[in-house]
Amino acid sequence: MRLRSYIPILALFFGGSLLAAESGDLSLDAAIAAALENNLGLRISSLEPANALDSVEIEEARFDPSLFGNTSLSERQSAAASSALDNATTPQSENRRARAGVEKRLSTGATVTVDSSINRSSSNNNAARNPDYASDVGLSLRQPLLRGAWTSVNLAPLARAKANAQRSLFELRSDVLDLVLETEISYWNLAFARADRDLIASSLELARNLLEENKERERLGLVTSLEVLQAEAEILNQQEAIIQADRAIEDAEDALRRAMGKVDFSGPITDSFGVDRLPERIAALRPMDAVVLDTLRNDDDAKAQERRIEVERINRMLAEDATRPDLDLTAGVDYLGRDTRGSEAHRGALRADGYDWNVGLEVRLPWGFREARARERQAARNLEQSELLLADIKQEKALAARTAWRSANAGLKRIEVTRAALALNEKTFEQERARFGSGVVPFRNVLEAQRDLDRARSRYLRSIIETLRATVRLSRVDCTLFERNGLTWDTEATFARSVGSEAGTVNTPDEGN
Repeated sequence: MRLRSYIPILALFFGGSLLAAESGDLSLDAAIAAALENNLGLRISSLEPANALDSVEIEEARFDPSLFGNTSLSERQSAAASSALDNATTPQSENRRARAGVEKRLSTGATVTVDSSINRSSSNNNAARNPDYASDVGLSLRQPLLRGAWTSVNLAPLARAKANAQRSLFELRSDVLDLVLETEISYWNLAFARADRDLIASSLELARNLLEENKERERLGLVTSLEVLQAEAEILNQQEAIIQADRAIEDAEDALRRAMGKVDFSGPITDSFGVDRLPERIAALRPMDAVVLDTLRNDDDAKAQERRIEVERINRMLAEDATRPDLDLTAGVDYLGRDTRGSEAHRGALRADGYDWNVGLEVRLPWGFREARARERQAARNLEQSELLLADIKQEKALAARTAWRSANAGLKRIEVTRAALALNEKTFEQERARFGSGVVPFRNVLEAQRDLDRARSRYLRSIIETLRATVRLSRVDCTLFERNGLTWDTEATFARSVGSEAGTVNTPDEGN
């Protein structure tokens, strides 16, 4: 299967087109689309299902018929006559042989061979026919009766390859969801970094206004130089915060670029893009029980592990089969023809002028079956291990769903509390500023009120981003992340258009979820 023909799988995994994000405003949908199209990690992961599909075709090819043929020429000259009946002093003979046929393996484990051969011999000695043509048309069969017998064993490798193909697809789906999660969180992290900088910038502007007021009040003799120095120090503090905020924005931009896979970071980066503002409202959560139930029902990691269990069951069955002795039924019949002309000899074989048939049993019994029995025990333990791992995965996913739900639910409550605290701090600051203007309180009271207001704004902003992250992670856990971003799985179209006739077919995962 060609590599380039499989790359479009990323574009077909969800509904809608993948349009590269241009410089300027970048929507969340465009960022996710660019990530699904360009992310190198996802493109690397997409090669595994392609290899798995080719493994299916390899197993199917084991039942394809194969053609064979051979030809030979030999000559012989004796040193002297060996019989008084010889009419040649030095007998010479020549033998030519050609054989062709077809062999096919059946799902029962049987090997069927149909072949035909013709042999020409000539001699300078006494012979009933010279040249002498002998031809045969035959059918032979070898059918295992114990080890390697019947369809359940012989189709097991094909079933295993199909299960591995399904497993690799579920693992790719999990990688896709992880990438969407990473991209959305990176997107909102950038939105938060810019909102945080805007908040600091507004505090800096307020500090500058207070400095101008204090300078004017100092000129009028209403305040001392101490208040002016305090206002100047506050400006420097805010400028330091601006520097840190700018660095955080650059880091967040690089993280989003890395998820989108559009920049190799080896050269200067001059492009810039805007992102949406952080949402003020976050949707309410579904009940925890429903979230946990959807998590267990739709988790791709658990589905991949279920396919892994199926593979281990097949491995155990094959290991059990290997503990049986080899007992093969062999049978064959050849119809013979003979003449001085090759065409007549061949017609004689088709007329069954002569025949040669055989039937028999062949047995091979390894001493003690030590290796086979040890492999059988390993296969049984591997199956038990996979079943326990599935139970552990489901337990872990259920716990992760409960933890993520509580985190998001606490975040929603925290937003309401920090919003109320912000409103109170805004009123407090305005009152302290008014009292300072009236000369009732010193300027330090205003500074303290401003810092409390800045902290309240920061806590409110952080409550939004942390709740948003928790909500996104919750949607990843309960497998509603695609629905959250307006995407849909389209695996059937993926296989039909990306793989087509270049790889073996395989049942796609159940899309009932």
